[in-house]
Amino acid sequence: MPVTPNLKIPERKIFKAETRVTLNTHGHMSGDLHGAPDGETRLKHIAAVVAINYFVSGALTLIIPLLLLERKMNLAEVGAVLSVLPLVFLTARLLLAVVADRFGWASMFTLVNWPSTFVSTLLYYTAASVPAFLLGKIVEGLKESSFWAVNRTAVFALAPDQRERRATWVNGVIWLATAVGSAFAGVSLAFWGFTFTMGILLLACAVMGIPTMLLWRNAKRAGTNLTSKQTSTMQYRRARGRFFWLASLALTLYSLSTYPLTTLLLPAFMATQIGYDYISIGVVYMLYNLCAALVTLKTLKHPTSDKRAFIQSAVGFSASALLAYAGFFFPALVMAVAATRGLSIAFFELIIVKATRDSASVSFDIGLLHVPMRFAEFGSVLGAGVLAEAFGYTPLFIASGLTFAAFSWLSLRITRMEQPADCT
Repeated sequence: MPVTPNLKIPERKIFKAETRVTLNTHGHMSGDLHGAPDGETRLKHIAAVVAINYFVSGALTLIIPLLLLERKMNLAEVGAVLSVLPLVFLTARLLLAVVADRFGWASMFTLVNWPSTFVSTLLYYTAASVPAFLLGKIVEGLKESSFWAVNRTAVFALAPDQRERRATWVNGVIWLATAVGSAFAGVSLAFWGFTFTMGILLLACAVMGIPTMLLWRNAKRAGTNLTSKQTSTMQYRRARGRFFWLASLALTLYSLSTYPLTTLLLPAFMATQIGYDYISIGVVYMLYNLCAALVTLKTLKHPTSDKRAFIQSAVGFSASALLAYAGFFFPALVMAVAATRGLSIAFFELIIVKATRDSASVSFDIGLLHVPMRFAEFGSVLGAGVLAEAFGYTPLFIASGLTFAAFSWLSLRITRMEQPADCT
């Protein structure tokens, strides 16, 4: 059949009109069947799952430390409870990534992420003691690890030619959903209390089942849930090169600059040092995530450049270092920090794409990249509470700014490097 060279057919029509055989992220053939939803539709299903997931997570991120502080736990004890999540994340993610590489990413959303989201929220709803909150954090860690074990794999499979841009877009959705969740949590806690707030979150968890089941059904129909069952054990055990571990170091620096800040230090500082009420804390968190989301989405088409890295480094360090002295301008500095995170997420995702390109075990390799980062999250949250009790918040805010500047510099170097053949 003759082909007209200049005829451009939209990719969406190709997906819908014919059977299309391609190489998936595992290097094996998969096909879109007649009548199966196109990749764009399945990306929307993922976006719906992401939005509800992070509406719940955004609310819980705010609720749990505030609730523990209200129950007269000191900052070190709160840090110990919160540090459980990255430890569980570290343990479960690699195992779930191997399962996803062998049996498909869509089933992970349905069989692990959705149920654990509901169960962890239910455990928090009924928790009356520290061990009960710890159990909730363990299950929440399973929820987060099952999501991140396959989230990027799914995006890479459905948008192979726009991996970093689509992954960055998903981060924008995450921040928007987190903004709504944190704002809801602050207002709801202030007016209706813990029980009502957690009840609404449980309802959201139930609703999450709808896009999750659609995603699973449509992925099976389209063939993209079929993955490499022939993946060799040696592909998991092979040595990774210097480029791979340099990328992992960059991700670790990013996490050190952001995770303890948003998970423990900011809510605790607002509640204990500034005297913000629940509504004010919720609004600040909403502004943080909303600002990060808008900057992320507005800069999707802009390249990662020296200028961008310099701006995010200078603003990120200055705003972080001045947080403890901001007073009335504290929300403005929090938004400045958020803007730098929105600018930097493109570097973050590009690093992951480069480090795992052409990998035959992409879910596992993405998880392996994050192993040092999860250790850093565990140690930083555990240590941040102790250090804040001993030395105050200022040194920790400055450290956050310094590690973010280091991430910006290293990530720029990595994005400019040629990817060696042995990096994965």
